[in-house]
Amino acid sequence: MEDVIKVAALGGLDENGRDCYVIEINDDIFVLDCGLALPDKTIPGVDYLLANAQYLITNKERIRAYVMTHAHDENMGALKYFYDYAPAPIYCTSFTKRVIETQFNFNKLRISLDFHVVLPTSSVDIAGRKLHFFQTAHNAAYSFGVAIETSKGNLVYTSDFIVDYSVKSEAYIFNIKALSALSEKPTFLLMSDSKAAHLEGYCAPHHRITPLIEKYFKSGGKRIFINCFWQNFYRLTEIIDLCVENNKRLFFYNDFTRRIMEMLADFKPTRVPPAMIVKNADLLRVREQDLVILMLGEGGEIYEELIKIVDGTNEDKRMRLNKRDIFISAAIATPTLETIATRSNDYLYRTGAEVVLISNKVLSSMHPRHDDLKFFLSVLKPKYYFPVRGNYINLMANAKLALSMGIGLNHTNVFILDNGMQLTFNKEGRPSILPNNPNEMPTHPILVDGRGLSTNVSENIVNDRRQLSVDGVVVVALSISLKEKRIVAGPDCQMRGFVYVKEAEPLLKSIANIFVDEVTTALSLNNTNFEEIKANARERMRRFIRRENGREPMIIPVLLNRTWKIVEKVN
Repeated sequence: MEDVIKVAALGGLDENGRDCYVIEINDDIFVLDCGLALPDKTIPGVDYLLANAQYLITNKERIRAYVMTHAHDENMGALKYFYDYAPAPIYCTSFTKRVIETQFNFNKLRISLDFHVVLPTSSVDIAGRKLHFFQTAHNAAYSFGVAIETSKGNLVYTSDFIVDYSVKSEAYIFNIKALSALSEKPTFLLMSDSKAAHLEGYCAPHHRITPLIEKYFKSGGKRIFINCFWQNFYRLTEIIDLCVENNKRLFFYNDFTRRIMEMLADFKPTRVPPAMIVKNADLLRVREQDLVILMLGEGGEIYEELIKIVDGTNEDKRMRLNKRDIFISAAIATPTLETIATRSNDYLYRTGAEVVLISNKVLSSMHPRHDDLKFFLSVLKPKYYFPVRGNYINLMANAKLALSMGIGLNHTNVFILDNGMQLTFNKEGRPSILPNNPNEMPTHPILVDGRGLSTNVSENIVNDRRQLSVDGVVVVALSISLKEKRIVAGPDCQMRGFVYVKEAEPLLKSIANIFVDEVTTALSLNNTNFEEIKANARERMRRFIRRENGREPMIIPVLLNRTWKIVEKVN
């Protein structure tokens, strides 16, 4: 029987993060990764953007597996928010399992998870279909790609990878033999990471931080502070190895860092020798030149903590930077974090400490560049090619590279898609592309605020926050007597984030007069429809303000009766 195949992205195309790819083979659904992304400054008050799981929830009976390729939030961070609504077996390594469980514990989620632990290079049968996992080199330990067998050939998803032959740790090796074994069978469709597809050459060895910072560990003259994103496990492994090689003692900056390192202690690459760990009570007993203070964090919090250290508002007052210290910033900001990162760096220089800032121009993230991608393409020689994971410029660079390879790829079998578009192959293997139907497969991000306490943040709320951040708010209040049909107090006009009040008395008076005029007219006509009164007043005030200074603040009219009971108020 020939398989009918559908491939679609719920997130991850033309963006960084929210990676979630749905593979439908006949009636079976395989979900490859379920990630989240960090918002930029245009989305105020939001902590995370999730892949939209509505399609999965609607079709939950057909989901045969979640395949979590590695332990990064952009790959598995959304799972904790919707797994309870669309449960299915989770296939991942023991390392990824531990990270997922830790995140569930951090969020105090009591959800039963159906884990199926696999080796990073192994094969399993799921719903009568063979899946082959092959280990890849990435900064998440024991990461893997996956190949799904079909009647037409293998569907191969690389996830994140680089080609590196020199990695010593088994947690980060690239299993070339496993990839070669896959090439013995035809590759029908290859889905490949695009995040660094615009860069020439190989990623390796530009991903290694050791050559950039080892001199500070060897010199031994100063105490070292070093920060790192907690999910950059390869970089964390390098830091631990440098401490071991140079007989440094390691102190965990705060409870979060301690909890993460305790979680990672069961895995060889991130295990710190117990004798090397400095207990909290012993911090001041260790010579400064022998001490490394490790600070782990996520998102913008890691930079906010640096500002607290400089301000002296951090929890542990022993953590103060001075001219006897070296601060190494190994947490390289992503585009959405550059503003807060720049601000924290400015604070660091005020301390007098020696500051070592590492740029992404000299230290690369572990994503495939031209030659890494060429290696996969030349080994697997896919019939169809689908660049995934990255902004449009990255997807296009990946596609152009494939077209230049001379392996039979052209404009009819290389696909650049948007989230929600379905790439389908009929029984004869002919491809077609279905446009996104938001009613069938919504892909707009689910917005999370309050550190995951709410996933009901609507676009209207975000628009209100955006308007407040740009144009501010104007509140106008009146007290009226419905019985006497007159204004008994007010108006009182307040504004925040709009204009400087002391310099805007004429503007305030004009706005208040508009509200008074509208209410007086309505009362004289026996109109007690407060919604109508407020709407008319708001529109008149909006037009007036826009005409006067070109801005559109949020306008909130408030009416009170003379007993001071609120009869109507805009939320």
